[in-house]
Amino acid sequence: MEKVLELLHNRYQKIEERNFDLNSWKKGTIAVLDSILGPDNLKRKLIEDIEFENNSWSLRDTTGDVDSIKKTCADVLETIILEIETLGLAEKVVPNKGEGKSKDVKLISKAIGQELSHTQMEELRKLIRQKDVSYIDVVDKFKHYGYEVAPRILASLLLTPKVKKSL
Repeated sequence: MEKVLELLHNRYQKIEERNFDLNSWKKGTIAVLDSILGPDNLKRKLIEDIEFENNSWSLRDTTGDVDSIKKTCADVLETIILEIETLGLAEKVVPNKGEGKSKDVKLISKAIGQELSHTQMEELRKLIRQKDVSYIDVVDKFKHYGYEVAPRILASLLLTPKVKKSL
């Protein structure tokens, strides 16, 4: 556990470097998280989603941009470190050969994961793994998340290159 935290603290220190490069930091941090939590970890998305804001105010003031993005990086990484310090590490799930998710399942899972929060994703997983879950139960769960969630997931799936080619 100490080595894991040392790796994460090292990534935290990179944020304060003078020539901070967001893309480089994200790639390195994702690599560390993948080695600690496995390649399908949900923390990866938190890091992937960090971007510079391209609104009109940030374009006028580039000095605040770097500080703002560094603060976001630090906040996300602090949260991950605190969670590991508090709860420890969950057992890393490494699928056996032949047992991994198919590309189609990964595609669907990614589309759903882009629209749902971590808590919502866990609720949905728990629901669909129940023996007696029905079609209506799943539809109701999506309705509970908001009317725009299911269409966004569907649109995301339809716009993937693989699906576009096959339609």
